[in-house]
Amino acid sequence: MKNSRHRMHKMAVRVHGELVRLAYSVCLSPDANPPVILLHGMGSSRLAYQPLMDAWPFPGSVYALDMPGFGASGHLRQRHTLSDYVEAVHAFIVALGLDSVVLLGHSFGGMVAGEVVAHHPQQVRGAVLVSSAGLVPPSNVFVPSRYICLNRIGIWVTGLSYFGDRMVTALGMDSLQLTAEDRWRLRYGWRKAIEMARMGQFYEDAAFFRGVVRSGRPVVLIHGERDPVFSYAAVRDVVGVHFPILTMPQVGHLPFDQNFPRFCELLVDAMAIIQTETS
Repeated sequence: MKNSRHRMHKMAVRVHGELVRLAYSVCLSPDANPPVILLHGMGSSRLAYQPLMDAWPFPGSVYALDMPGFGASGHLRQRHTLSDYVEAVHAFIVALGLDSVVLLGHSFGGMVAGEVVAHHPQQVRGAVLVSSAGLVPPSNVFVPSRYICLNRIGIWVTGLSYFGDRMVTALGMDSLQLTAEDRWRLRYGWRKAIEMARMGQFYEDAAFFRGVVRSGRPVVLIHGERDPVFSYAAVRDVVGVHFPILTMPQVGHLPFDQNFPRFCELLVDAMAIIQTETS
């Protein structure tokens, strides 16, 4: 993979009229393949994708974005809506001058990726939704209180080692599988999740799946069979025959942390499906 060393870049874009600075990492390539944009989940950051960017198995450029209110990106003055994230990602694509991209999103990032596919299909070649939100209601997730300061304290405390291990276990992964670097990346993302403290409730869109289907773009799901947040069986029932689901047995909500080699293999398969359906 190209040597990025994960140097952070920043870019200012307008989201519904308001200027916001977005942080991102990039590995550039002169290859003509469609660039890939990686979108992190709730309580995470672009750094969740460091191992994947280091081992990136495809030609072409890859970008990892901190969405507004997460990581090193700025946030809007008001509480974010799902539409704000969609427009931020779209503005990011436009500002980079990219004609056609593949989106890869994990959890909430999968929901944002799907919404971008639904609302801006002309600029998306396809999408890979990993343990994606939006298809079924979440279980076993952080529920914010009405008090932002209390939420921030709770998020900070949860980032401590003992509570962090319990959180990882709640996501269906044995915390003993984590390296020191894994722990640092997870803790960083959790503690930098400014928007999670003020979001009020998890984002919903009853028309999410219909919108993705109507876009006509190829979409592939990668999902852990033991995901405690978005039930594999429930997701499979919703998706039906519309999109392929690549299953990771014995894996919870963090597939690329829990079984990285197998995740990379399935990602190669997912990209091949998208390439076949768009060639």
